[in-house]
Amino acid sequence: MFAKLGLILLILLFGAFAFAGGMMAPDHWRAPMLALAASWRPPAAVSAIHVPAPATSIVTPAPAATAVSTNALLVTSDVAAPAPAAGQPAYALQLGQFIVAGDADVLERQAQSLGLPLSRIAAVDPDHASWTVLAAGRFPSPAAAQDATARVQAVLKLASTPVIRLPAEGKPSS
Repeated sequence: MFAKLGLILLILLFGAFAFAGGMMAPDHWRAPMLALAASWRPPAAVSAIHVPAPATSIVTPAPAATAVSTNALLVTSDVAAPAPAAGQPAYALQLGQFIVAGDADVLERQAQSLGLPLSRIAAVDPDHASWTVLAAGRFPSPAAAQDATARVQAVLKLASTPVIRLPAEGKPSS
């Protein structure tokens, strides 16, 4: 019993000394580690956000769009419109974002049971990494998309489905 307590105290003491040493280290010693931490990316296997169980359906997804900037998908206002007119923005619920496009297939098959139009959006983040965003629905406003959130989350067993703005039809955004 005392051996276990001693080991735990030794580990805590070592951690405290390591922390203090790191905090007191000169900036020119810490700079390489900070640069490494800033450039690090998680492995592709970690990037698959949702991996639900597969389901079958006959609904086909919308064709893949050209690559868009991830900033173009952000909803920046809460302006509601009765229906999207031609050329007006449309909104959807983001089901997941994947660094490997094939990882979206399982979630896409399950989402087809919702009966909502599905969109696969090729997006590029600020670090020029390519992502596949899977979105459900085509709503005229963020509020209309938000109204469908509870149903989509319940059916797909997702914890989060943020509202995103869909890119304009046939027009890549940068």
